[in-house]
Amino acid sequence: MQTPVAGLNTDACDVRSERQEILLALAANPALLAEHIDVLIATADPEVLQELALEQRLSSAQLTALSARGHRAVQLALIESGNLPAGQVSRDDPWALLAGIDRADASADWLPLLASWPDAQVRLALGASIMKRDRADIAELLAGDDDCAVAARATELYDLPELLARRLYQRTEACVRVALAGRPHAPAQLLAELMSTGGLSALEPCPHSTDLATALRDLRLAAAGNHATPVEAILPFITELDPAMALAVAHRRDLPAATYAKLVALNEPQITGMVASNSATPVGLLHRLYEQDAGRWRRNVLDNAATPIHLVLEHNRVTGTPHRIMFRKDRDELLALATDPSPAVRLIAAGSHQLPLDVRATLLDDPDPAVAKFALLSIDVTADQIRAFAARHGPRVFTSLAGHPCCPPDVLLAIARDPQSPREAVTEVAWHEAAPPAALRICYRHPASTVPLATNPATPPDILAELATHPDPHVVLEVARNTSLPPDAAWHILRGNTDGPVCVARPL
Repeated sequence: MQTPVAGLNTDACDVRSERQEILLALAANPALLAEHIDVLIATADPEVLQELALEQRLSSAQLTALSARGHRAVQLALIESGNLPAGQVSRDDPWALLAGIDRADASADWLPLLASWPDAQVRLALGASIMKRDRADIAELLAGDDDCAVAARATELYDLPELLARRLYQRTEACVRVALAGRPHAPAQLLAELMSTGGLSALEPCPHSTDLATALRDLRLAAAGNHATPVEAILPFITELDPAMALAVAHRRDLPAATYAKLVALNEPQITGMVASNSATPVGLLHRLYEQDAGRWRRNVLDNAATPIHLVLEHNRVTGTPHRIMFRKDRDELLALATDPSPAVRLIAAGSHQLPLDVRATLLDDPDPAVAKFALLSIDVTADQIRAFAARHGPRVFTSLAGHPCCPPDVLLAIARDPQSPREAVTEVAWHEAAPPAALRICYRHPASTVPLATNPATPPDILAELATHPDPHVVLEVARNTSLPPDAAWHILRGNTDGPVCVARPL
């Protein structure tokens, strides 16, 4: 945060911040022309130049000009993006090699060079990329590293191969085994052994986990919370539950039924909430949790797919507030609800995210528009169903229709043209990428549609060019981000944001 300086116009700082955001958005926009990029290279600060180096395809002249600015972060961005030829990347600079490690043209010797770099910080940085990049080749190289913290990074591979897991299991350092115990793709047998004894070979403290008792405790907590660990290996450690172990296992769906009540008995709010949401929790306990603590866990219980439907119906009857059952799958149950005489009951079914097609069709034809609107939320709805829905219910459902991703262009145009359309419906049309140009031109007459139109790549170029000169910087920012940015709009934005006040306030 910048520190105010006496006599400084703080509005200039705000302008600087707004302009910086706009230029950063512009630098990342793939619609920029080469001449726009030239202006940014000549005038922008290092942060914008870094964005350019990452996101744009640069000519050799632009590459030379950017490199000449001498900013380290920009140089690394040029390597990461592939703008700088691989042959120009120095093998004496590990951070440059790391920046380019994912390039298709990366030299085959970069990876082993980094994996054997004398500085452990470099190898740790390489290991940190395993999860981000899901690179098994990196994990294989680092699994045998002399530094156990580096080796522990190899466990972060998303789909951990069994051979690699067994290789890591052979290491006795605590930090490696704790890391392995939490991996969902580790072999069940290894996880059971880690849970039971810490591993077949003796667990040893390491510089990153010096107390053996604490390390064994952390290992067991990690394994207990891992769904891949067989429940039989966990049972001996949950006969007498403490809060830490209870928190680790409360989300599991394979515990003995009586264990869930024991978890609740600990009276720990986070644990109780997890049990109330757990689909393996016994029905009797769900009933109890519904009433417990003045209804504190009621929403967790109602959202639980294992909660009996009669409890949801009773809740709706007593409170008068329909609760949606978003994750129900049973077709017969949903069909019974969808054909119930009570609109409140049908509304419950309409809220499910997993409605069978025939049940959804029934609900879309419901005479109550509130029920039909809920059923409309699914992406499985067809364009013809949306057209029929619009014809049946008219302007009162236009806002819901205009916000639907499957709404066809003709319906969007009809909503924009209808004088009875709510303002919110017109704004939704302005957001919609399927809206035809004629609909978006109508939306442009409404001030509330300005930001949606600036954001929408379907907006006609002449409108985007006008919005690029809008007095509201938030509108200009959205135009700068718009991937359909026309050249004229880019020029307007550059002229308005490269020659303005610059805030240089810093703490003295």
